[in-house]
Amino acid sequence: MLAVKINNLSHSINNQKVLQNINLELEKDKIACILGPSGCGKTTLLKLIAGLEKVTTGDIIINDEIVSSNTMHLKTEKRKIGFLFQDYALFPHLTVKENLNFAISNGKKEKHDIEEIIEIIKLPNSLHKYPHELSGGEQQRVALARSIIAQPGLLLLDEPFSSLDLSLKEEVRDDTLHLLQKSNISVLIVTHDPFEAMFISNKIYIMQKDGKIVQSGSPRQLYNEPINSYVAGFFGETNKFKGMVKNAEVQTPIGKIKTHNNLESKEVVIHVRPQGIKLTQEKTPVNGIKGTVMASKLMGSFSFVHLSVLDHNNEIVHVHSHMPASFIPGQSTAVGIEIDDEQIYVFPA
Repeated sequence: MLAVKINNLSHSINNQKVLQNINLELEKDKIACILGPSGCGKTTLLKLIAGLEKVTTGDIIINDEIVSSNTMHLKTEKRKIGFLFQDYALFPHLTVKENLNFAISNGKKEKHDIEEIIEIIKLPNSLHKYPHELSGGEQQRVALARSIIAQPGLLLLDEPFSSLDLSLKEEVRDDTLHLLQKSNISVLIVTHDPFEAMFISNKIYIMQKDGKIVQSGSPRQLYNEPINSYVAGFFGETNKFKGMVKNAEVQTPIGKIKTHNNLESKEVVIHVRPQGIKLTQEKTPVNGIKGTVMASKLMGSFSFVHLSVLDHNNEIVHVHSHMPASFIPGQSTAVGIEIDDEQIYVFPA
């Protein structure tokens, strides 16, 4: 059963297209993520699902009921959804505890569930404070807790962790995921953070600036099987090269890269993830492909190595490699380069 189904949805604001031909499905009790850069229409899509804006083209179906089309519009309060806005929308005249209690439907929420949620938001000593006495991150956690406590049929979250400090973000995100899975709530999350999307969702829809969904699938599918250069570059930094295919190969500053036969004599864009560039410490001179270390930094679980290599015109090209944390070559030292074929993505230019 689907919690949300969107068919051929397009939307304009002031005669400017914001969303184009959106098709989306969210399975019941699953978590899906809309991932894209700022300004691509993610929040507008949530507002349309919530009924805060009217649909002009396409259909929105929630739990097998058409709630929006070009001929009908079900009011927001009748859609049985929860919506966490970026501005939190807490009641300013109510304390944290009162804001949470307000979300309890018909007084049926179990006390231990509320106490569990209070523990998750890490604010046990702030229950009697008012929203203006909390930081932005604290307000966000209260709003998140309130939206979960209400146990809606569908929960819409707009950048739910954006105001949290990095260390707290990881902890609250992890706890929230466990709670959502336990609560059996269907969730649609908007974010611009690809790693957040991969961590928390079962399915990801990637949007681009023109308001189109360019690819959808599981986190594993999108990371390992990007359909174009845009998607490949969305999941973290890549080393990017251009070249012409000759004899099913492209000559790059880091070595020859094999391509598919159907790209012969075409210009292509090549993405190589930093972890796909394997380095070996070498004495100068190096036989084969080599690079010169500009800097190497320990980043905790891995070593970030910044290299300079020469292209076919003897011009310097900068390359980044992620190596095991124990590999920290000195500045200006020479390294040998090998490429992991599984970390290479080739697309027509």
